[in-house]
Amino acid sequence: MNKKPIIGIIGKSQGTTEYDLWHRNDVVDEIRYLVVKNGGIAISLLPTEKTLEFNDNDIKDEKELSAEELVDLYKQLELCDGFILQGGLYSCNYEIEMAKKILELNKPLIGICAGFNNILRALGTDVILDETRSHDYYDNNYRHSIDIKRDTLLYNLIGKDKLEVNSIHSMVAPKEVVEPFATISSFSEDGLVESFELHNKNFVMGIKWHPELLLEEEYVDKLFEEFIHIAKASY
Repeated sequence: MNKKPIIGIIGKSQGTTEYDLWHRNDVVDEIRYLVVKNGGIAISLLPTEKTLEFNDNDIKDEKELSAEELVDLYKQLELCDGFILQGGLYSCNYEIEMAKKILELNKPLIGICAGFNNILRALGTDVILDETRSHDYYDNNYRHSIDIKRDTLLYNLIGKDKLEVNSIHSMVAPKEVVEPFATISSFSEDGLVESFELHNKNFVMGIKWHPELLLEEEYVDKLFEEFIHIAKASY
């Protein structure tokens, strides 16, 4: 039997209210499903901080991890052949530190929505808050058009100049914050970056939309098939 690559899905800390009995660190099951469906083994990777309190928004987390916490965090990465940074309302420094180390190790990485943001932060840049909330549609039926650039991995996988995608985010990336750090592979109609790639790495892609909510789209499987194929080839 061929060995399947292990894909680490980096857990997202969830906010708590006065009515919650537990703190939670979550994995979106549609992402796990895409990993398993396309030939991988999915595991969850968790923060190593000695706390139950994490950043409660998607603005940069100022917390610094201790040397011991970083060593413990990196130990998890040894278990995996590829990684996924999830979307969500919150972003924590452990996600950025994981992204930095994954880039250093040159292992395959997909960042979805907030994961897109955290790859950019790991590269030394950032996203900005869209005060207009013009890309924040919490609606599973909403779609908008994006333009895909040729001569990119995304175009080669999909073979199309345009896609209809969802849009559930308040943090956006203008061209100038991405272009010095990564290859832009698609834009929204208002000129914001929808995806980027790192061509000097072994498959790194940031995606602003949520492919895990587009399970009916053929290209979603193509994307995860290629990601898992490269993860398998990397061990």
